[in-house]
Amino acid sequence: MKSKNIYFLILITGLLTNFACNKLSQEEQEFDALMQKVIDVHDEVMPKMGSMSSLIKELEHKIDTTSVGKPYEKAQKDLKDSYDFMMDWMSDFNSKFPHGEENTTDDMEKFTAKMKLLKEEEIEVNKLKEQINLSIANAEKLLKKS
Repeated sequence: MKSKNIYFLILITGLLTNFACNKLSQEEQEFDALMQKVIDVHDEVMPKMGSMSSLIKELEHKIDTTSVGKPYEKAQKDLKDSYDFMMDWMSDFNSKFPHGEENTTDDMEKFTAKMKLLKEEEIEVNKLKEQINLSIANAEKLLKKS
């Protein structure tokens, strides 16, 4: 009977340890939620890259060397800048947060640094979203006028 109690105690201790190890800490949950927000913004604007390319080409036909073509040239430049911003941001993001890399609180100093970087990326991806949406809206508005 005593050995059954010891076996039961060992089993319960093992199960509790297993559950404790598999549960994400509060910090890790916050990190994952923020990462998802950043990815969601990226996923929202990524499909607009095709529209941007089309608008860049469409504006090309409106650009000339006179002052009449200047607004079209600026709109095209804004689109190209937004496109480049997206490509640079994705490359930079992937180098900071390689796919498959685990971000755990095992090394709290490293985790804190990663969280700080991710907060900066959230700000950056929101700037990217704003720039993309604005450059598309401006180009479409300009093309509808002509």
